[in-house]
Amino acid sequence: MNLRCRSLWMDTRGAIMVMALFLAIFLVGAMYLVLGVGDALLYRRVMQDGADAGAFAASVIAAKGMNLHAVLNVAMAVTAGILLVLRSAEVLLEILLAILHAMAASIILAPKALPLIAVLTPAEASVERIGDGVEEFVRISHDALDAAHLAVQRGFPLLAEARAVDSMVSHQAYDPPVAAGFVIPLLGASLPEGGRGLPVEKDDVDVLCDRAANALGNRLSNVSSSVPRWLLKALGGAVEKALRLGKRRTCDEAIVESPRAVLRQRSEGSEVWLGHEEFQYRAYSIGRDPHSGTWQTGEKGIRIAQGGRTRGRTRAYESHLVGRVGLAQAEYYFDGTEPKVEWLWKQRWRARLRRFRISRGWMPAAFLGACTGARRGTFHGDLSHACDLIRDFSINAVSAH
Repeated sequence: MNLRCRSLWMDTRGAIMVMALFLAIFLVGAMYLVLGVGDALLYRRVMQDGADAGAFAASVIAAKGMNLHAVLNVAMAVTAGILLVLRSAEVLLEILLAILHAMAASIILAPKALPLIAVLTPAEASVERIGDGVEEFVRISHDALDAAHLAVQRGFPLLAEARAVDSMVSHQAYDPPVAAGFVIPLLGASLPEGGRGLPVEKDDVDVLCDRAANALGNRLSNVSSSVPRWLLKALGGAVEKALRLGKRRTCDEAIVESPRAVLRQRSEGSEVWLGHEEFQYRAYSIGRDPHSGTWQTGEKGIRIAQGGRTRGRTRAYESHLVGRVGLAQAEYYFDGTEPKVEWLWKQRWRARLRRFRISRGWMPAAFLGACTGARRGTFHGDLSHACDLIRDFSINAVSAH
């Protein structure tokens, strides 16, 4: 008996098999862990890509809206410019006729003035009649252009929201895992006069006529011709001054509507500039439950790596809910070095992704007070950790500029 136990104890056959069994179990667990980590990384990558696509799509739509405002402004200036030319010509003819009538009162100059009066009087009446017809057309067209401005300002944020949701959810590239998404602000930037929309406001009516006169004068000054440059500039300046004669008859709020300009100030008086909240879109993509469907294998791998527990999971495992949210930020901006007054007269609005930041002004005061108390040690430690997480998202940043 002792000999049999001793021989069994000394027998080393099959030892490698026992080691291989343990190694095989370890390798299977490692394989599941690799699958789980890989699925988790892929899940997060696709979630982030979906959020990036949503934020960028919303900013692209907003940039197109700003470019459309520029097109409408130019259309306003062109139609007002046509009326301005006619009214200026009418004023010039009236001045010329007044001078000729004064000359006709003189016995010496009357023979030369009377024939010119006979020719210019019907011409002045024709110009006035044409101007009245054009004025009615300008009035109707400007009412339509002003309504289009309002529709673009209020409607394009809705299109941006719809386009962002479509980019995140409807495309198979991000679904699965993205199940839902939205962008903030939902209806665009907050406007001083109330409501939300694109950050534009009404400009002065005189700006419209001044811009039309300057454009016509500059066009004449820059004409390619054998005429000396100094003479062209002099003619352009003269035309510009002559066009301003009809400004009083053209730039009337009953005839033309105000163009649009980029929002200058907020309701509290602070200045609005590129990179501020008014030009930002933040996207939030929400993913499907990783416990089922495409990502179930990865979840099983994580579970096996944790010892197969189904209860009492670690906080790291339970924090998968945080991983089901993708965050991204984009902005639309004017791509140029021109001053702010030119931003809605040129179609140079573009969109780009930016680092995700949360403005301090977006957070409730009670929450900020709780975070302050947590950092001082008067609140539970979990809240302090949550505040640290939010701080990592730049909670104290006033903008993404």
